[in-house]
Amino acid sequence: MQPSDPRPLKRRFHPEGSELAVSLREQQCEELRKQVASGADPQAILRRIGYDILPTLIEKLDPQDLYALGHAAYESHRHDLAHPLLAAAVAAGEKAGDLLPWAQLFAALSLRALGQLGEAKIRLIEIVEAEQAEQGAISPVTRFQAGLALCWIHLGEGNRSTAGECLQSLRQSPLCSENLHEVDLLGRVISTLEWLESNPREELKHTVDRAQDAGIVAAIDALRISPCGTLLQLEGWVVDPSNQLRELCLVRGERVWRLNLGEASYFSRPDLHEVLQRCHASSDLHPGLRLQLLAMPEERLSYQPGEAAELFVVLRSGMQFCLRRGLQSTTLGTEQLKQVLDTAIAQPTRLQAPMLLHRAREAWSQQLLAKLEQPGEHQSFSVGSPEDPELSVVVPLYGRLDFMEYQLNWFNAWRRRKGNQIPAIQLIYVLDDPRLNQEFDALTKRCQTLYSVPFETIKNQANLGFAGANNSGVQLAKAPLLLLLNSDVLPAKDDSLELMLRAMQQHGEAIGALGARLLFDNGAIQHCGMEFVTEPDLDGDLSWLWLNEHPLKGVNTGYGHQQQLELQEVEAATAACLMLRTDLYRELRGFSSHYVVGDFEDSDLCLKIRSMGLPILVDLAAVFHHLERQSVGIGDENHSLKAKVMTANAITHHQRWCSAIERMKRAGITTP
Repeated sequence: MQPSDPRPLKRRFHPEGSELAVSLREQQCEELRKQVASGADPQAILRRIGYDILPTLIEKLDPQDLYALGHAAYESHRHDLAHPLLAAAVAAGEKAGDLLPWAQLFAALSLRALGQLGEAKIRLIEIVEAEQAEQGAISPVTRFQAGLALCWIHLGEGNRSTAGECLQSLRQSPLCSENLHEVDLLGRVISTLEWLESNPREELKHTVDRAQDAGIVAAIDALRISPCGTLLQLEGWVVDPSNQLRELCLVRGERVWRLNLGEASYFSRPDLHEVLQRCHASSDLHPGLRLQLLAMPEERLSYQPGEAAELFVVLRSGMQFCLRRGLQSTTLGTEQLKQVLDTAIAQPTRLQAPMLLHRAREAWSQQLLAKLEQPGEHQSFSVGSPEDPELSVVVPLYGRLDFMEYQLNWFNAWRRRKGNQIPAIQLIYVLDDPRLNQEFDALTKRCQTLYSVPFETIKNQANLGFAGANNSGVQLAKAPLLLLLNSDVLPAKDDSLELMLRAMQQHGEAIGALGARLLFDNGAIQHCGMEFVTEPDLDGDLSWLWLNEHPLKGVNTGYGHQQQLELQEVEAATAACLMLRTDLYRELRGFSSHYVVGDFEDSDLCLKIRSMGLPILVDLAAVFHHLERQSVGIGDENHSLKAKVMTANAITHHQRWCSAIERMKRAGITTP
């Protein structure tokens, strides 16, 4: 086979936008509508709702079903689904009947959980101030609950007097006796703020020992905060064998935040053996306490050097006390966000804090996009570099650099063998590991001397992860076509690159992305396309998520001439070696910034391309060797944390694309 030979496309799926695809979307929405109306398990329904289907589904549901599904999402802390569903129920007005005020309340509370405090405050005030005559459906209960939420927003803003006025109104309500716990806590917080104002805070200690009268000892070991106020980490311990701990509130000046003990993680502290004994606690007790708080933009309070904060503790017995610790500045980086995911994902792979995961990926995305605005150091080693390349190749580097030299050696030998017959290529290496800057500089100088291959480099100022490194490199791409290539991938044949390039040029905009056949070093298949599967035998949430897998992985098999001639459609393809149009990559804004560190970005990109009606194909004649995951080096990260990060990204991927994957599975082309 020659690269110039015509390459037919073998489609497996009806594309998005086709008559069948439109019909499948309608069928899917109707199935979901019927399940909601019949009272089916709402959690099973929510697991089938991806972001792409949500707007269409909202149009199909009546107000009562919108509320039912939205409230189920609210109770599951899926506020990203709860708010649009409940907001649609609110928009239905009188058609929602007696559910209208509840929809208004929970929509506002979802906004608050999502960190959209300004809008949440407006909606809550509307509920509290609504006249009974204007909206007969407004009930004292919804008004009271809105008032409670408003109090906490005022306290978070540092408006103690406004919170006090709101609390006084709540105390006058007949519903106060039914909500004594909440009202009591607000009263304690406000009176504590008043006490702190009139007493020297600096005399408070970071440890409180009430072993004799209450059987509890607590301490703050560290309070760390990122400069912008996005991340706050609390580390300490509490020996509490009788489970007295009721509430924790963080106080910074006049501002107060209620902490969610359900998002705390506990661990053993062998150094506290004597304290355990004094409190008559079992040696099996895990007194170590860690809380990770991530603030959305409207919630943030920047770190001030020399600042200290208080931890207000309330026990079930009614006893209360304050601890105090100075704030330490910390970075908001990869390791810190991994620690957040370590809390959000319980063992073995179960999501225990959905909103903490939501905030972690938003924080990661915001950090990544901000870093991408800081251009890395660009150098060109471009003697003989083509003016108008046909193909730009972007190769991220992290952990190991030696594969760069192996690739350059291959390109150099290829040029010697093929001469002017090879296509004009722009080769871009992206160093995404600042720790290796010096070693990288030495390597590039050596490679420039040894190999007559023009290449360019970018040294990122910070580690951006797989998505960020590729997106950074593509900013320099000059060719109409783009190849995303791992550093541990090498062509197994001289014509592999050109086969892919000519196939893309032949079919133009008819191809969304083109992958290759990747082999292990023993010749077995590593990749010939990816498929989406569920694995019920896996632990935790992995048992129901859509995952991507490599069929035939590890199998030694060959392909006939016709199979290699045709470009085979697949569900998705790995970005270890993926070719697509540069303008399409940029139009889609490249890899998503919401996958922490790296996992599932390639299938996410493929699904974005599919949503435009374009196929993902694999060229089985284009063969490469892939030393899978060797390009990232050998790390010391524990297996459990790796599994949690992977689970977090799998959940993100599923929440985005589960509906689209389900439809794709039904859109297969039947051939006689």
